[in-house]
Amino acid sequence: MNKTKKKKIVTIDDEPDFVAMIKNYFGLRGYEVHTALRGVIGLELIEKEKPGVVLIDLKLPGIDGDTILQQIKRIHPRAKTIMITAFKDEGQIQKKLMNQGLYAYFEKPITSFKELEEAVSKAMREGKL
Repeated sequence: MNKTKKKKIVTIDDEPDFVAMIKNYFGLRGYEVHTALRGVIGLELIEKEKPGVVLIDLKLPGIDGDTILQQIKRIHPRAKTIMITAFKDEGQIQKKLMNQGLYAYFEKPITSFKELEEAVSKAMREGKL
């Protein structure tokens, strides 16, 4: 049998509408998208699903995106992580996170889902997941 394995994404964001947009956009493009509104649930999904890419909001209730990034490196180090946030920091946090292994950084509102899709696709190819 020749089964094509879907490329998996886990999205962790506390905005239900944004999560729904991500799930719809990438789902229509053949990705298997798992979503979580809380960081702890997202980490459980990452451990279970072993996605190629994780999309994370920086500011989350409870456990923040910075901490999630560190945990992902421990539980699924091959996953590529992309931060999507409305938090404006003029590059300071972005630089710190990139040094910690963040793959890409996008600011909300997302003006071009095509650019995000290109980053996800490139990350999938590089991670071969």
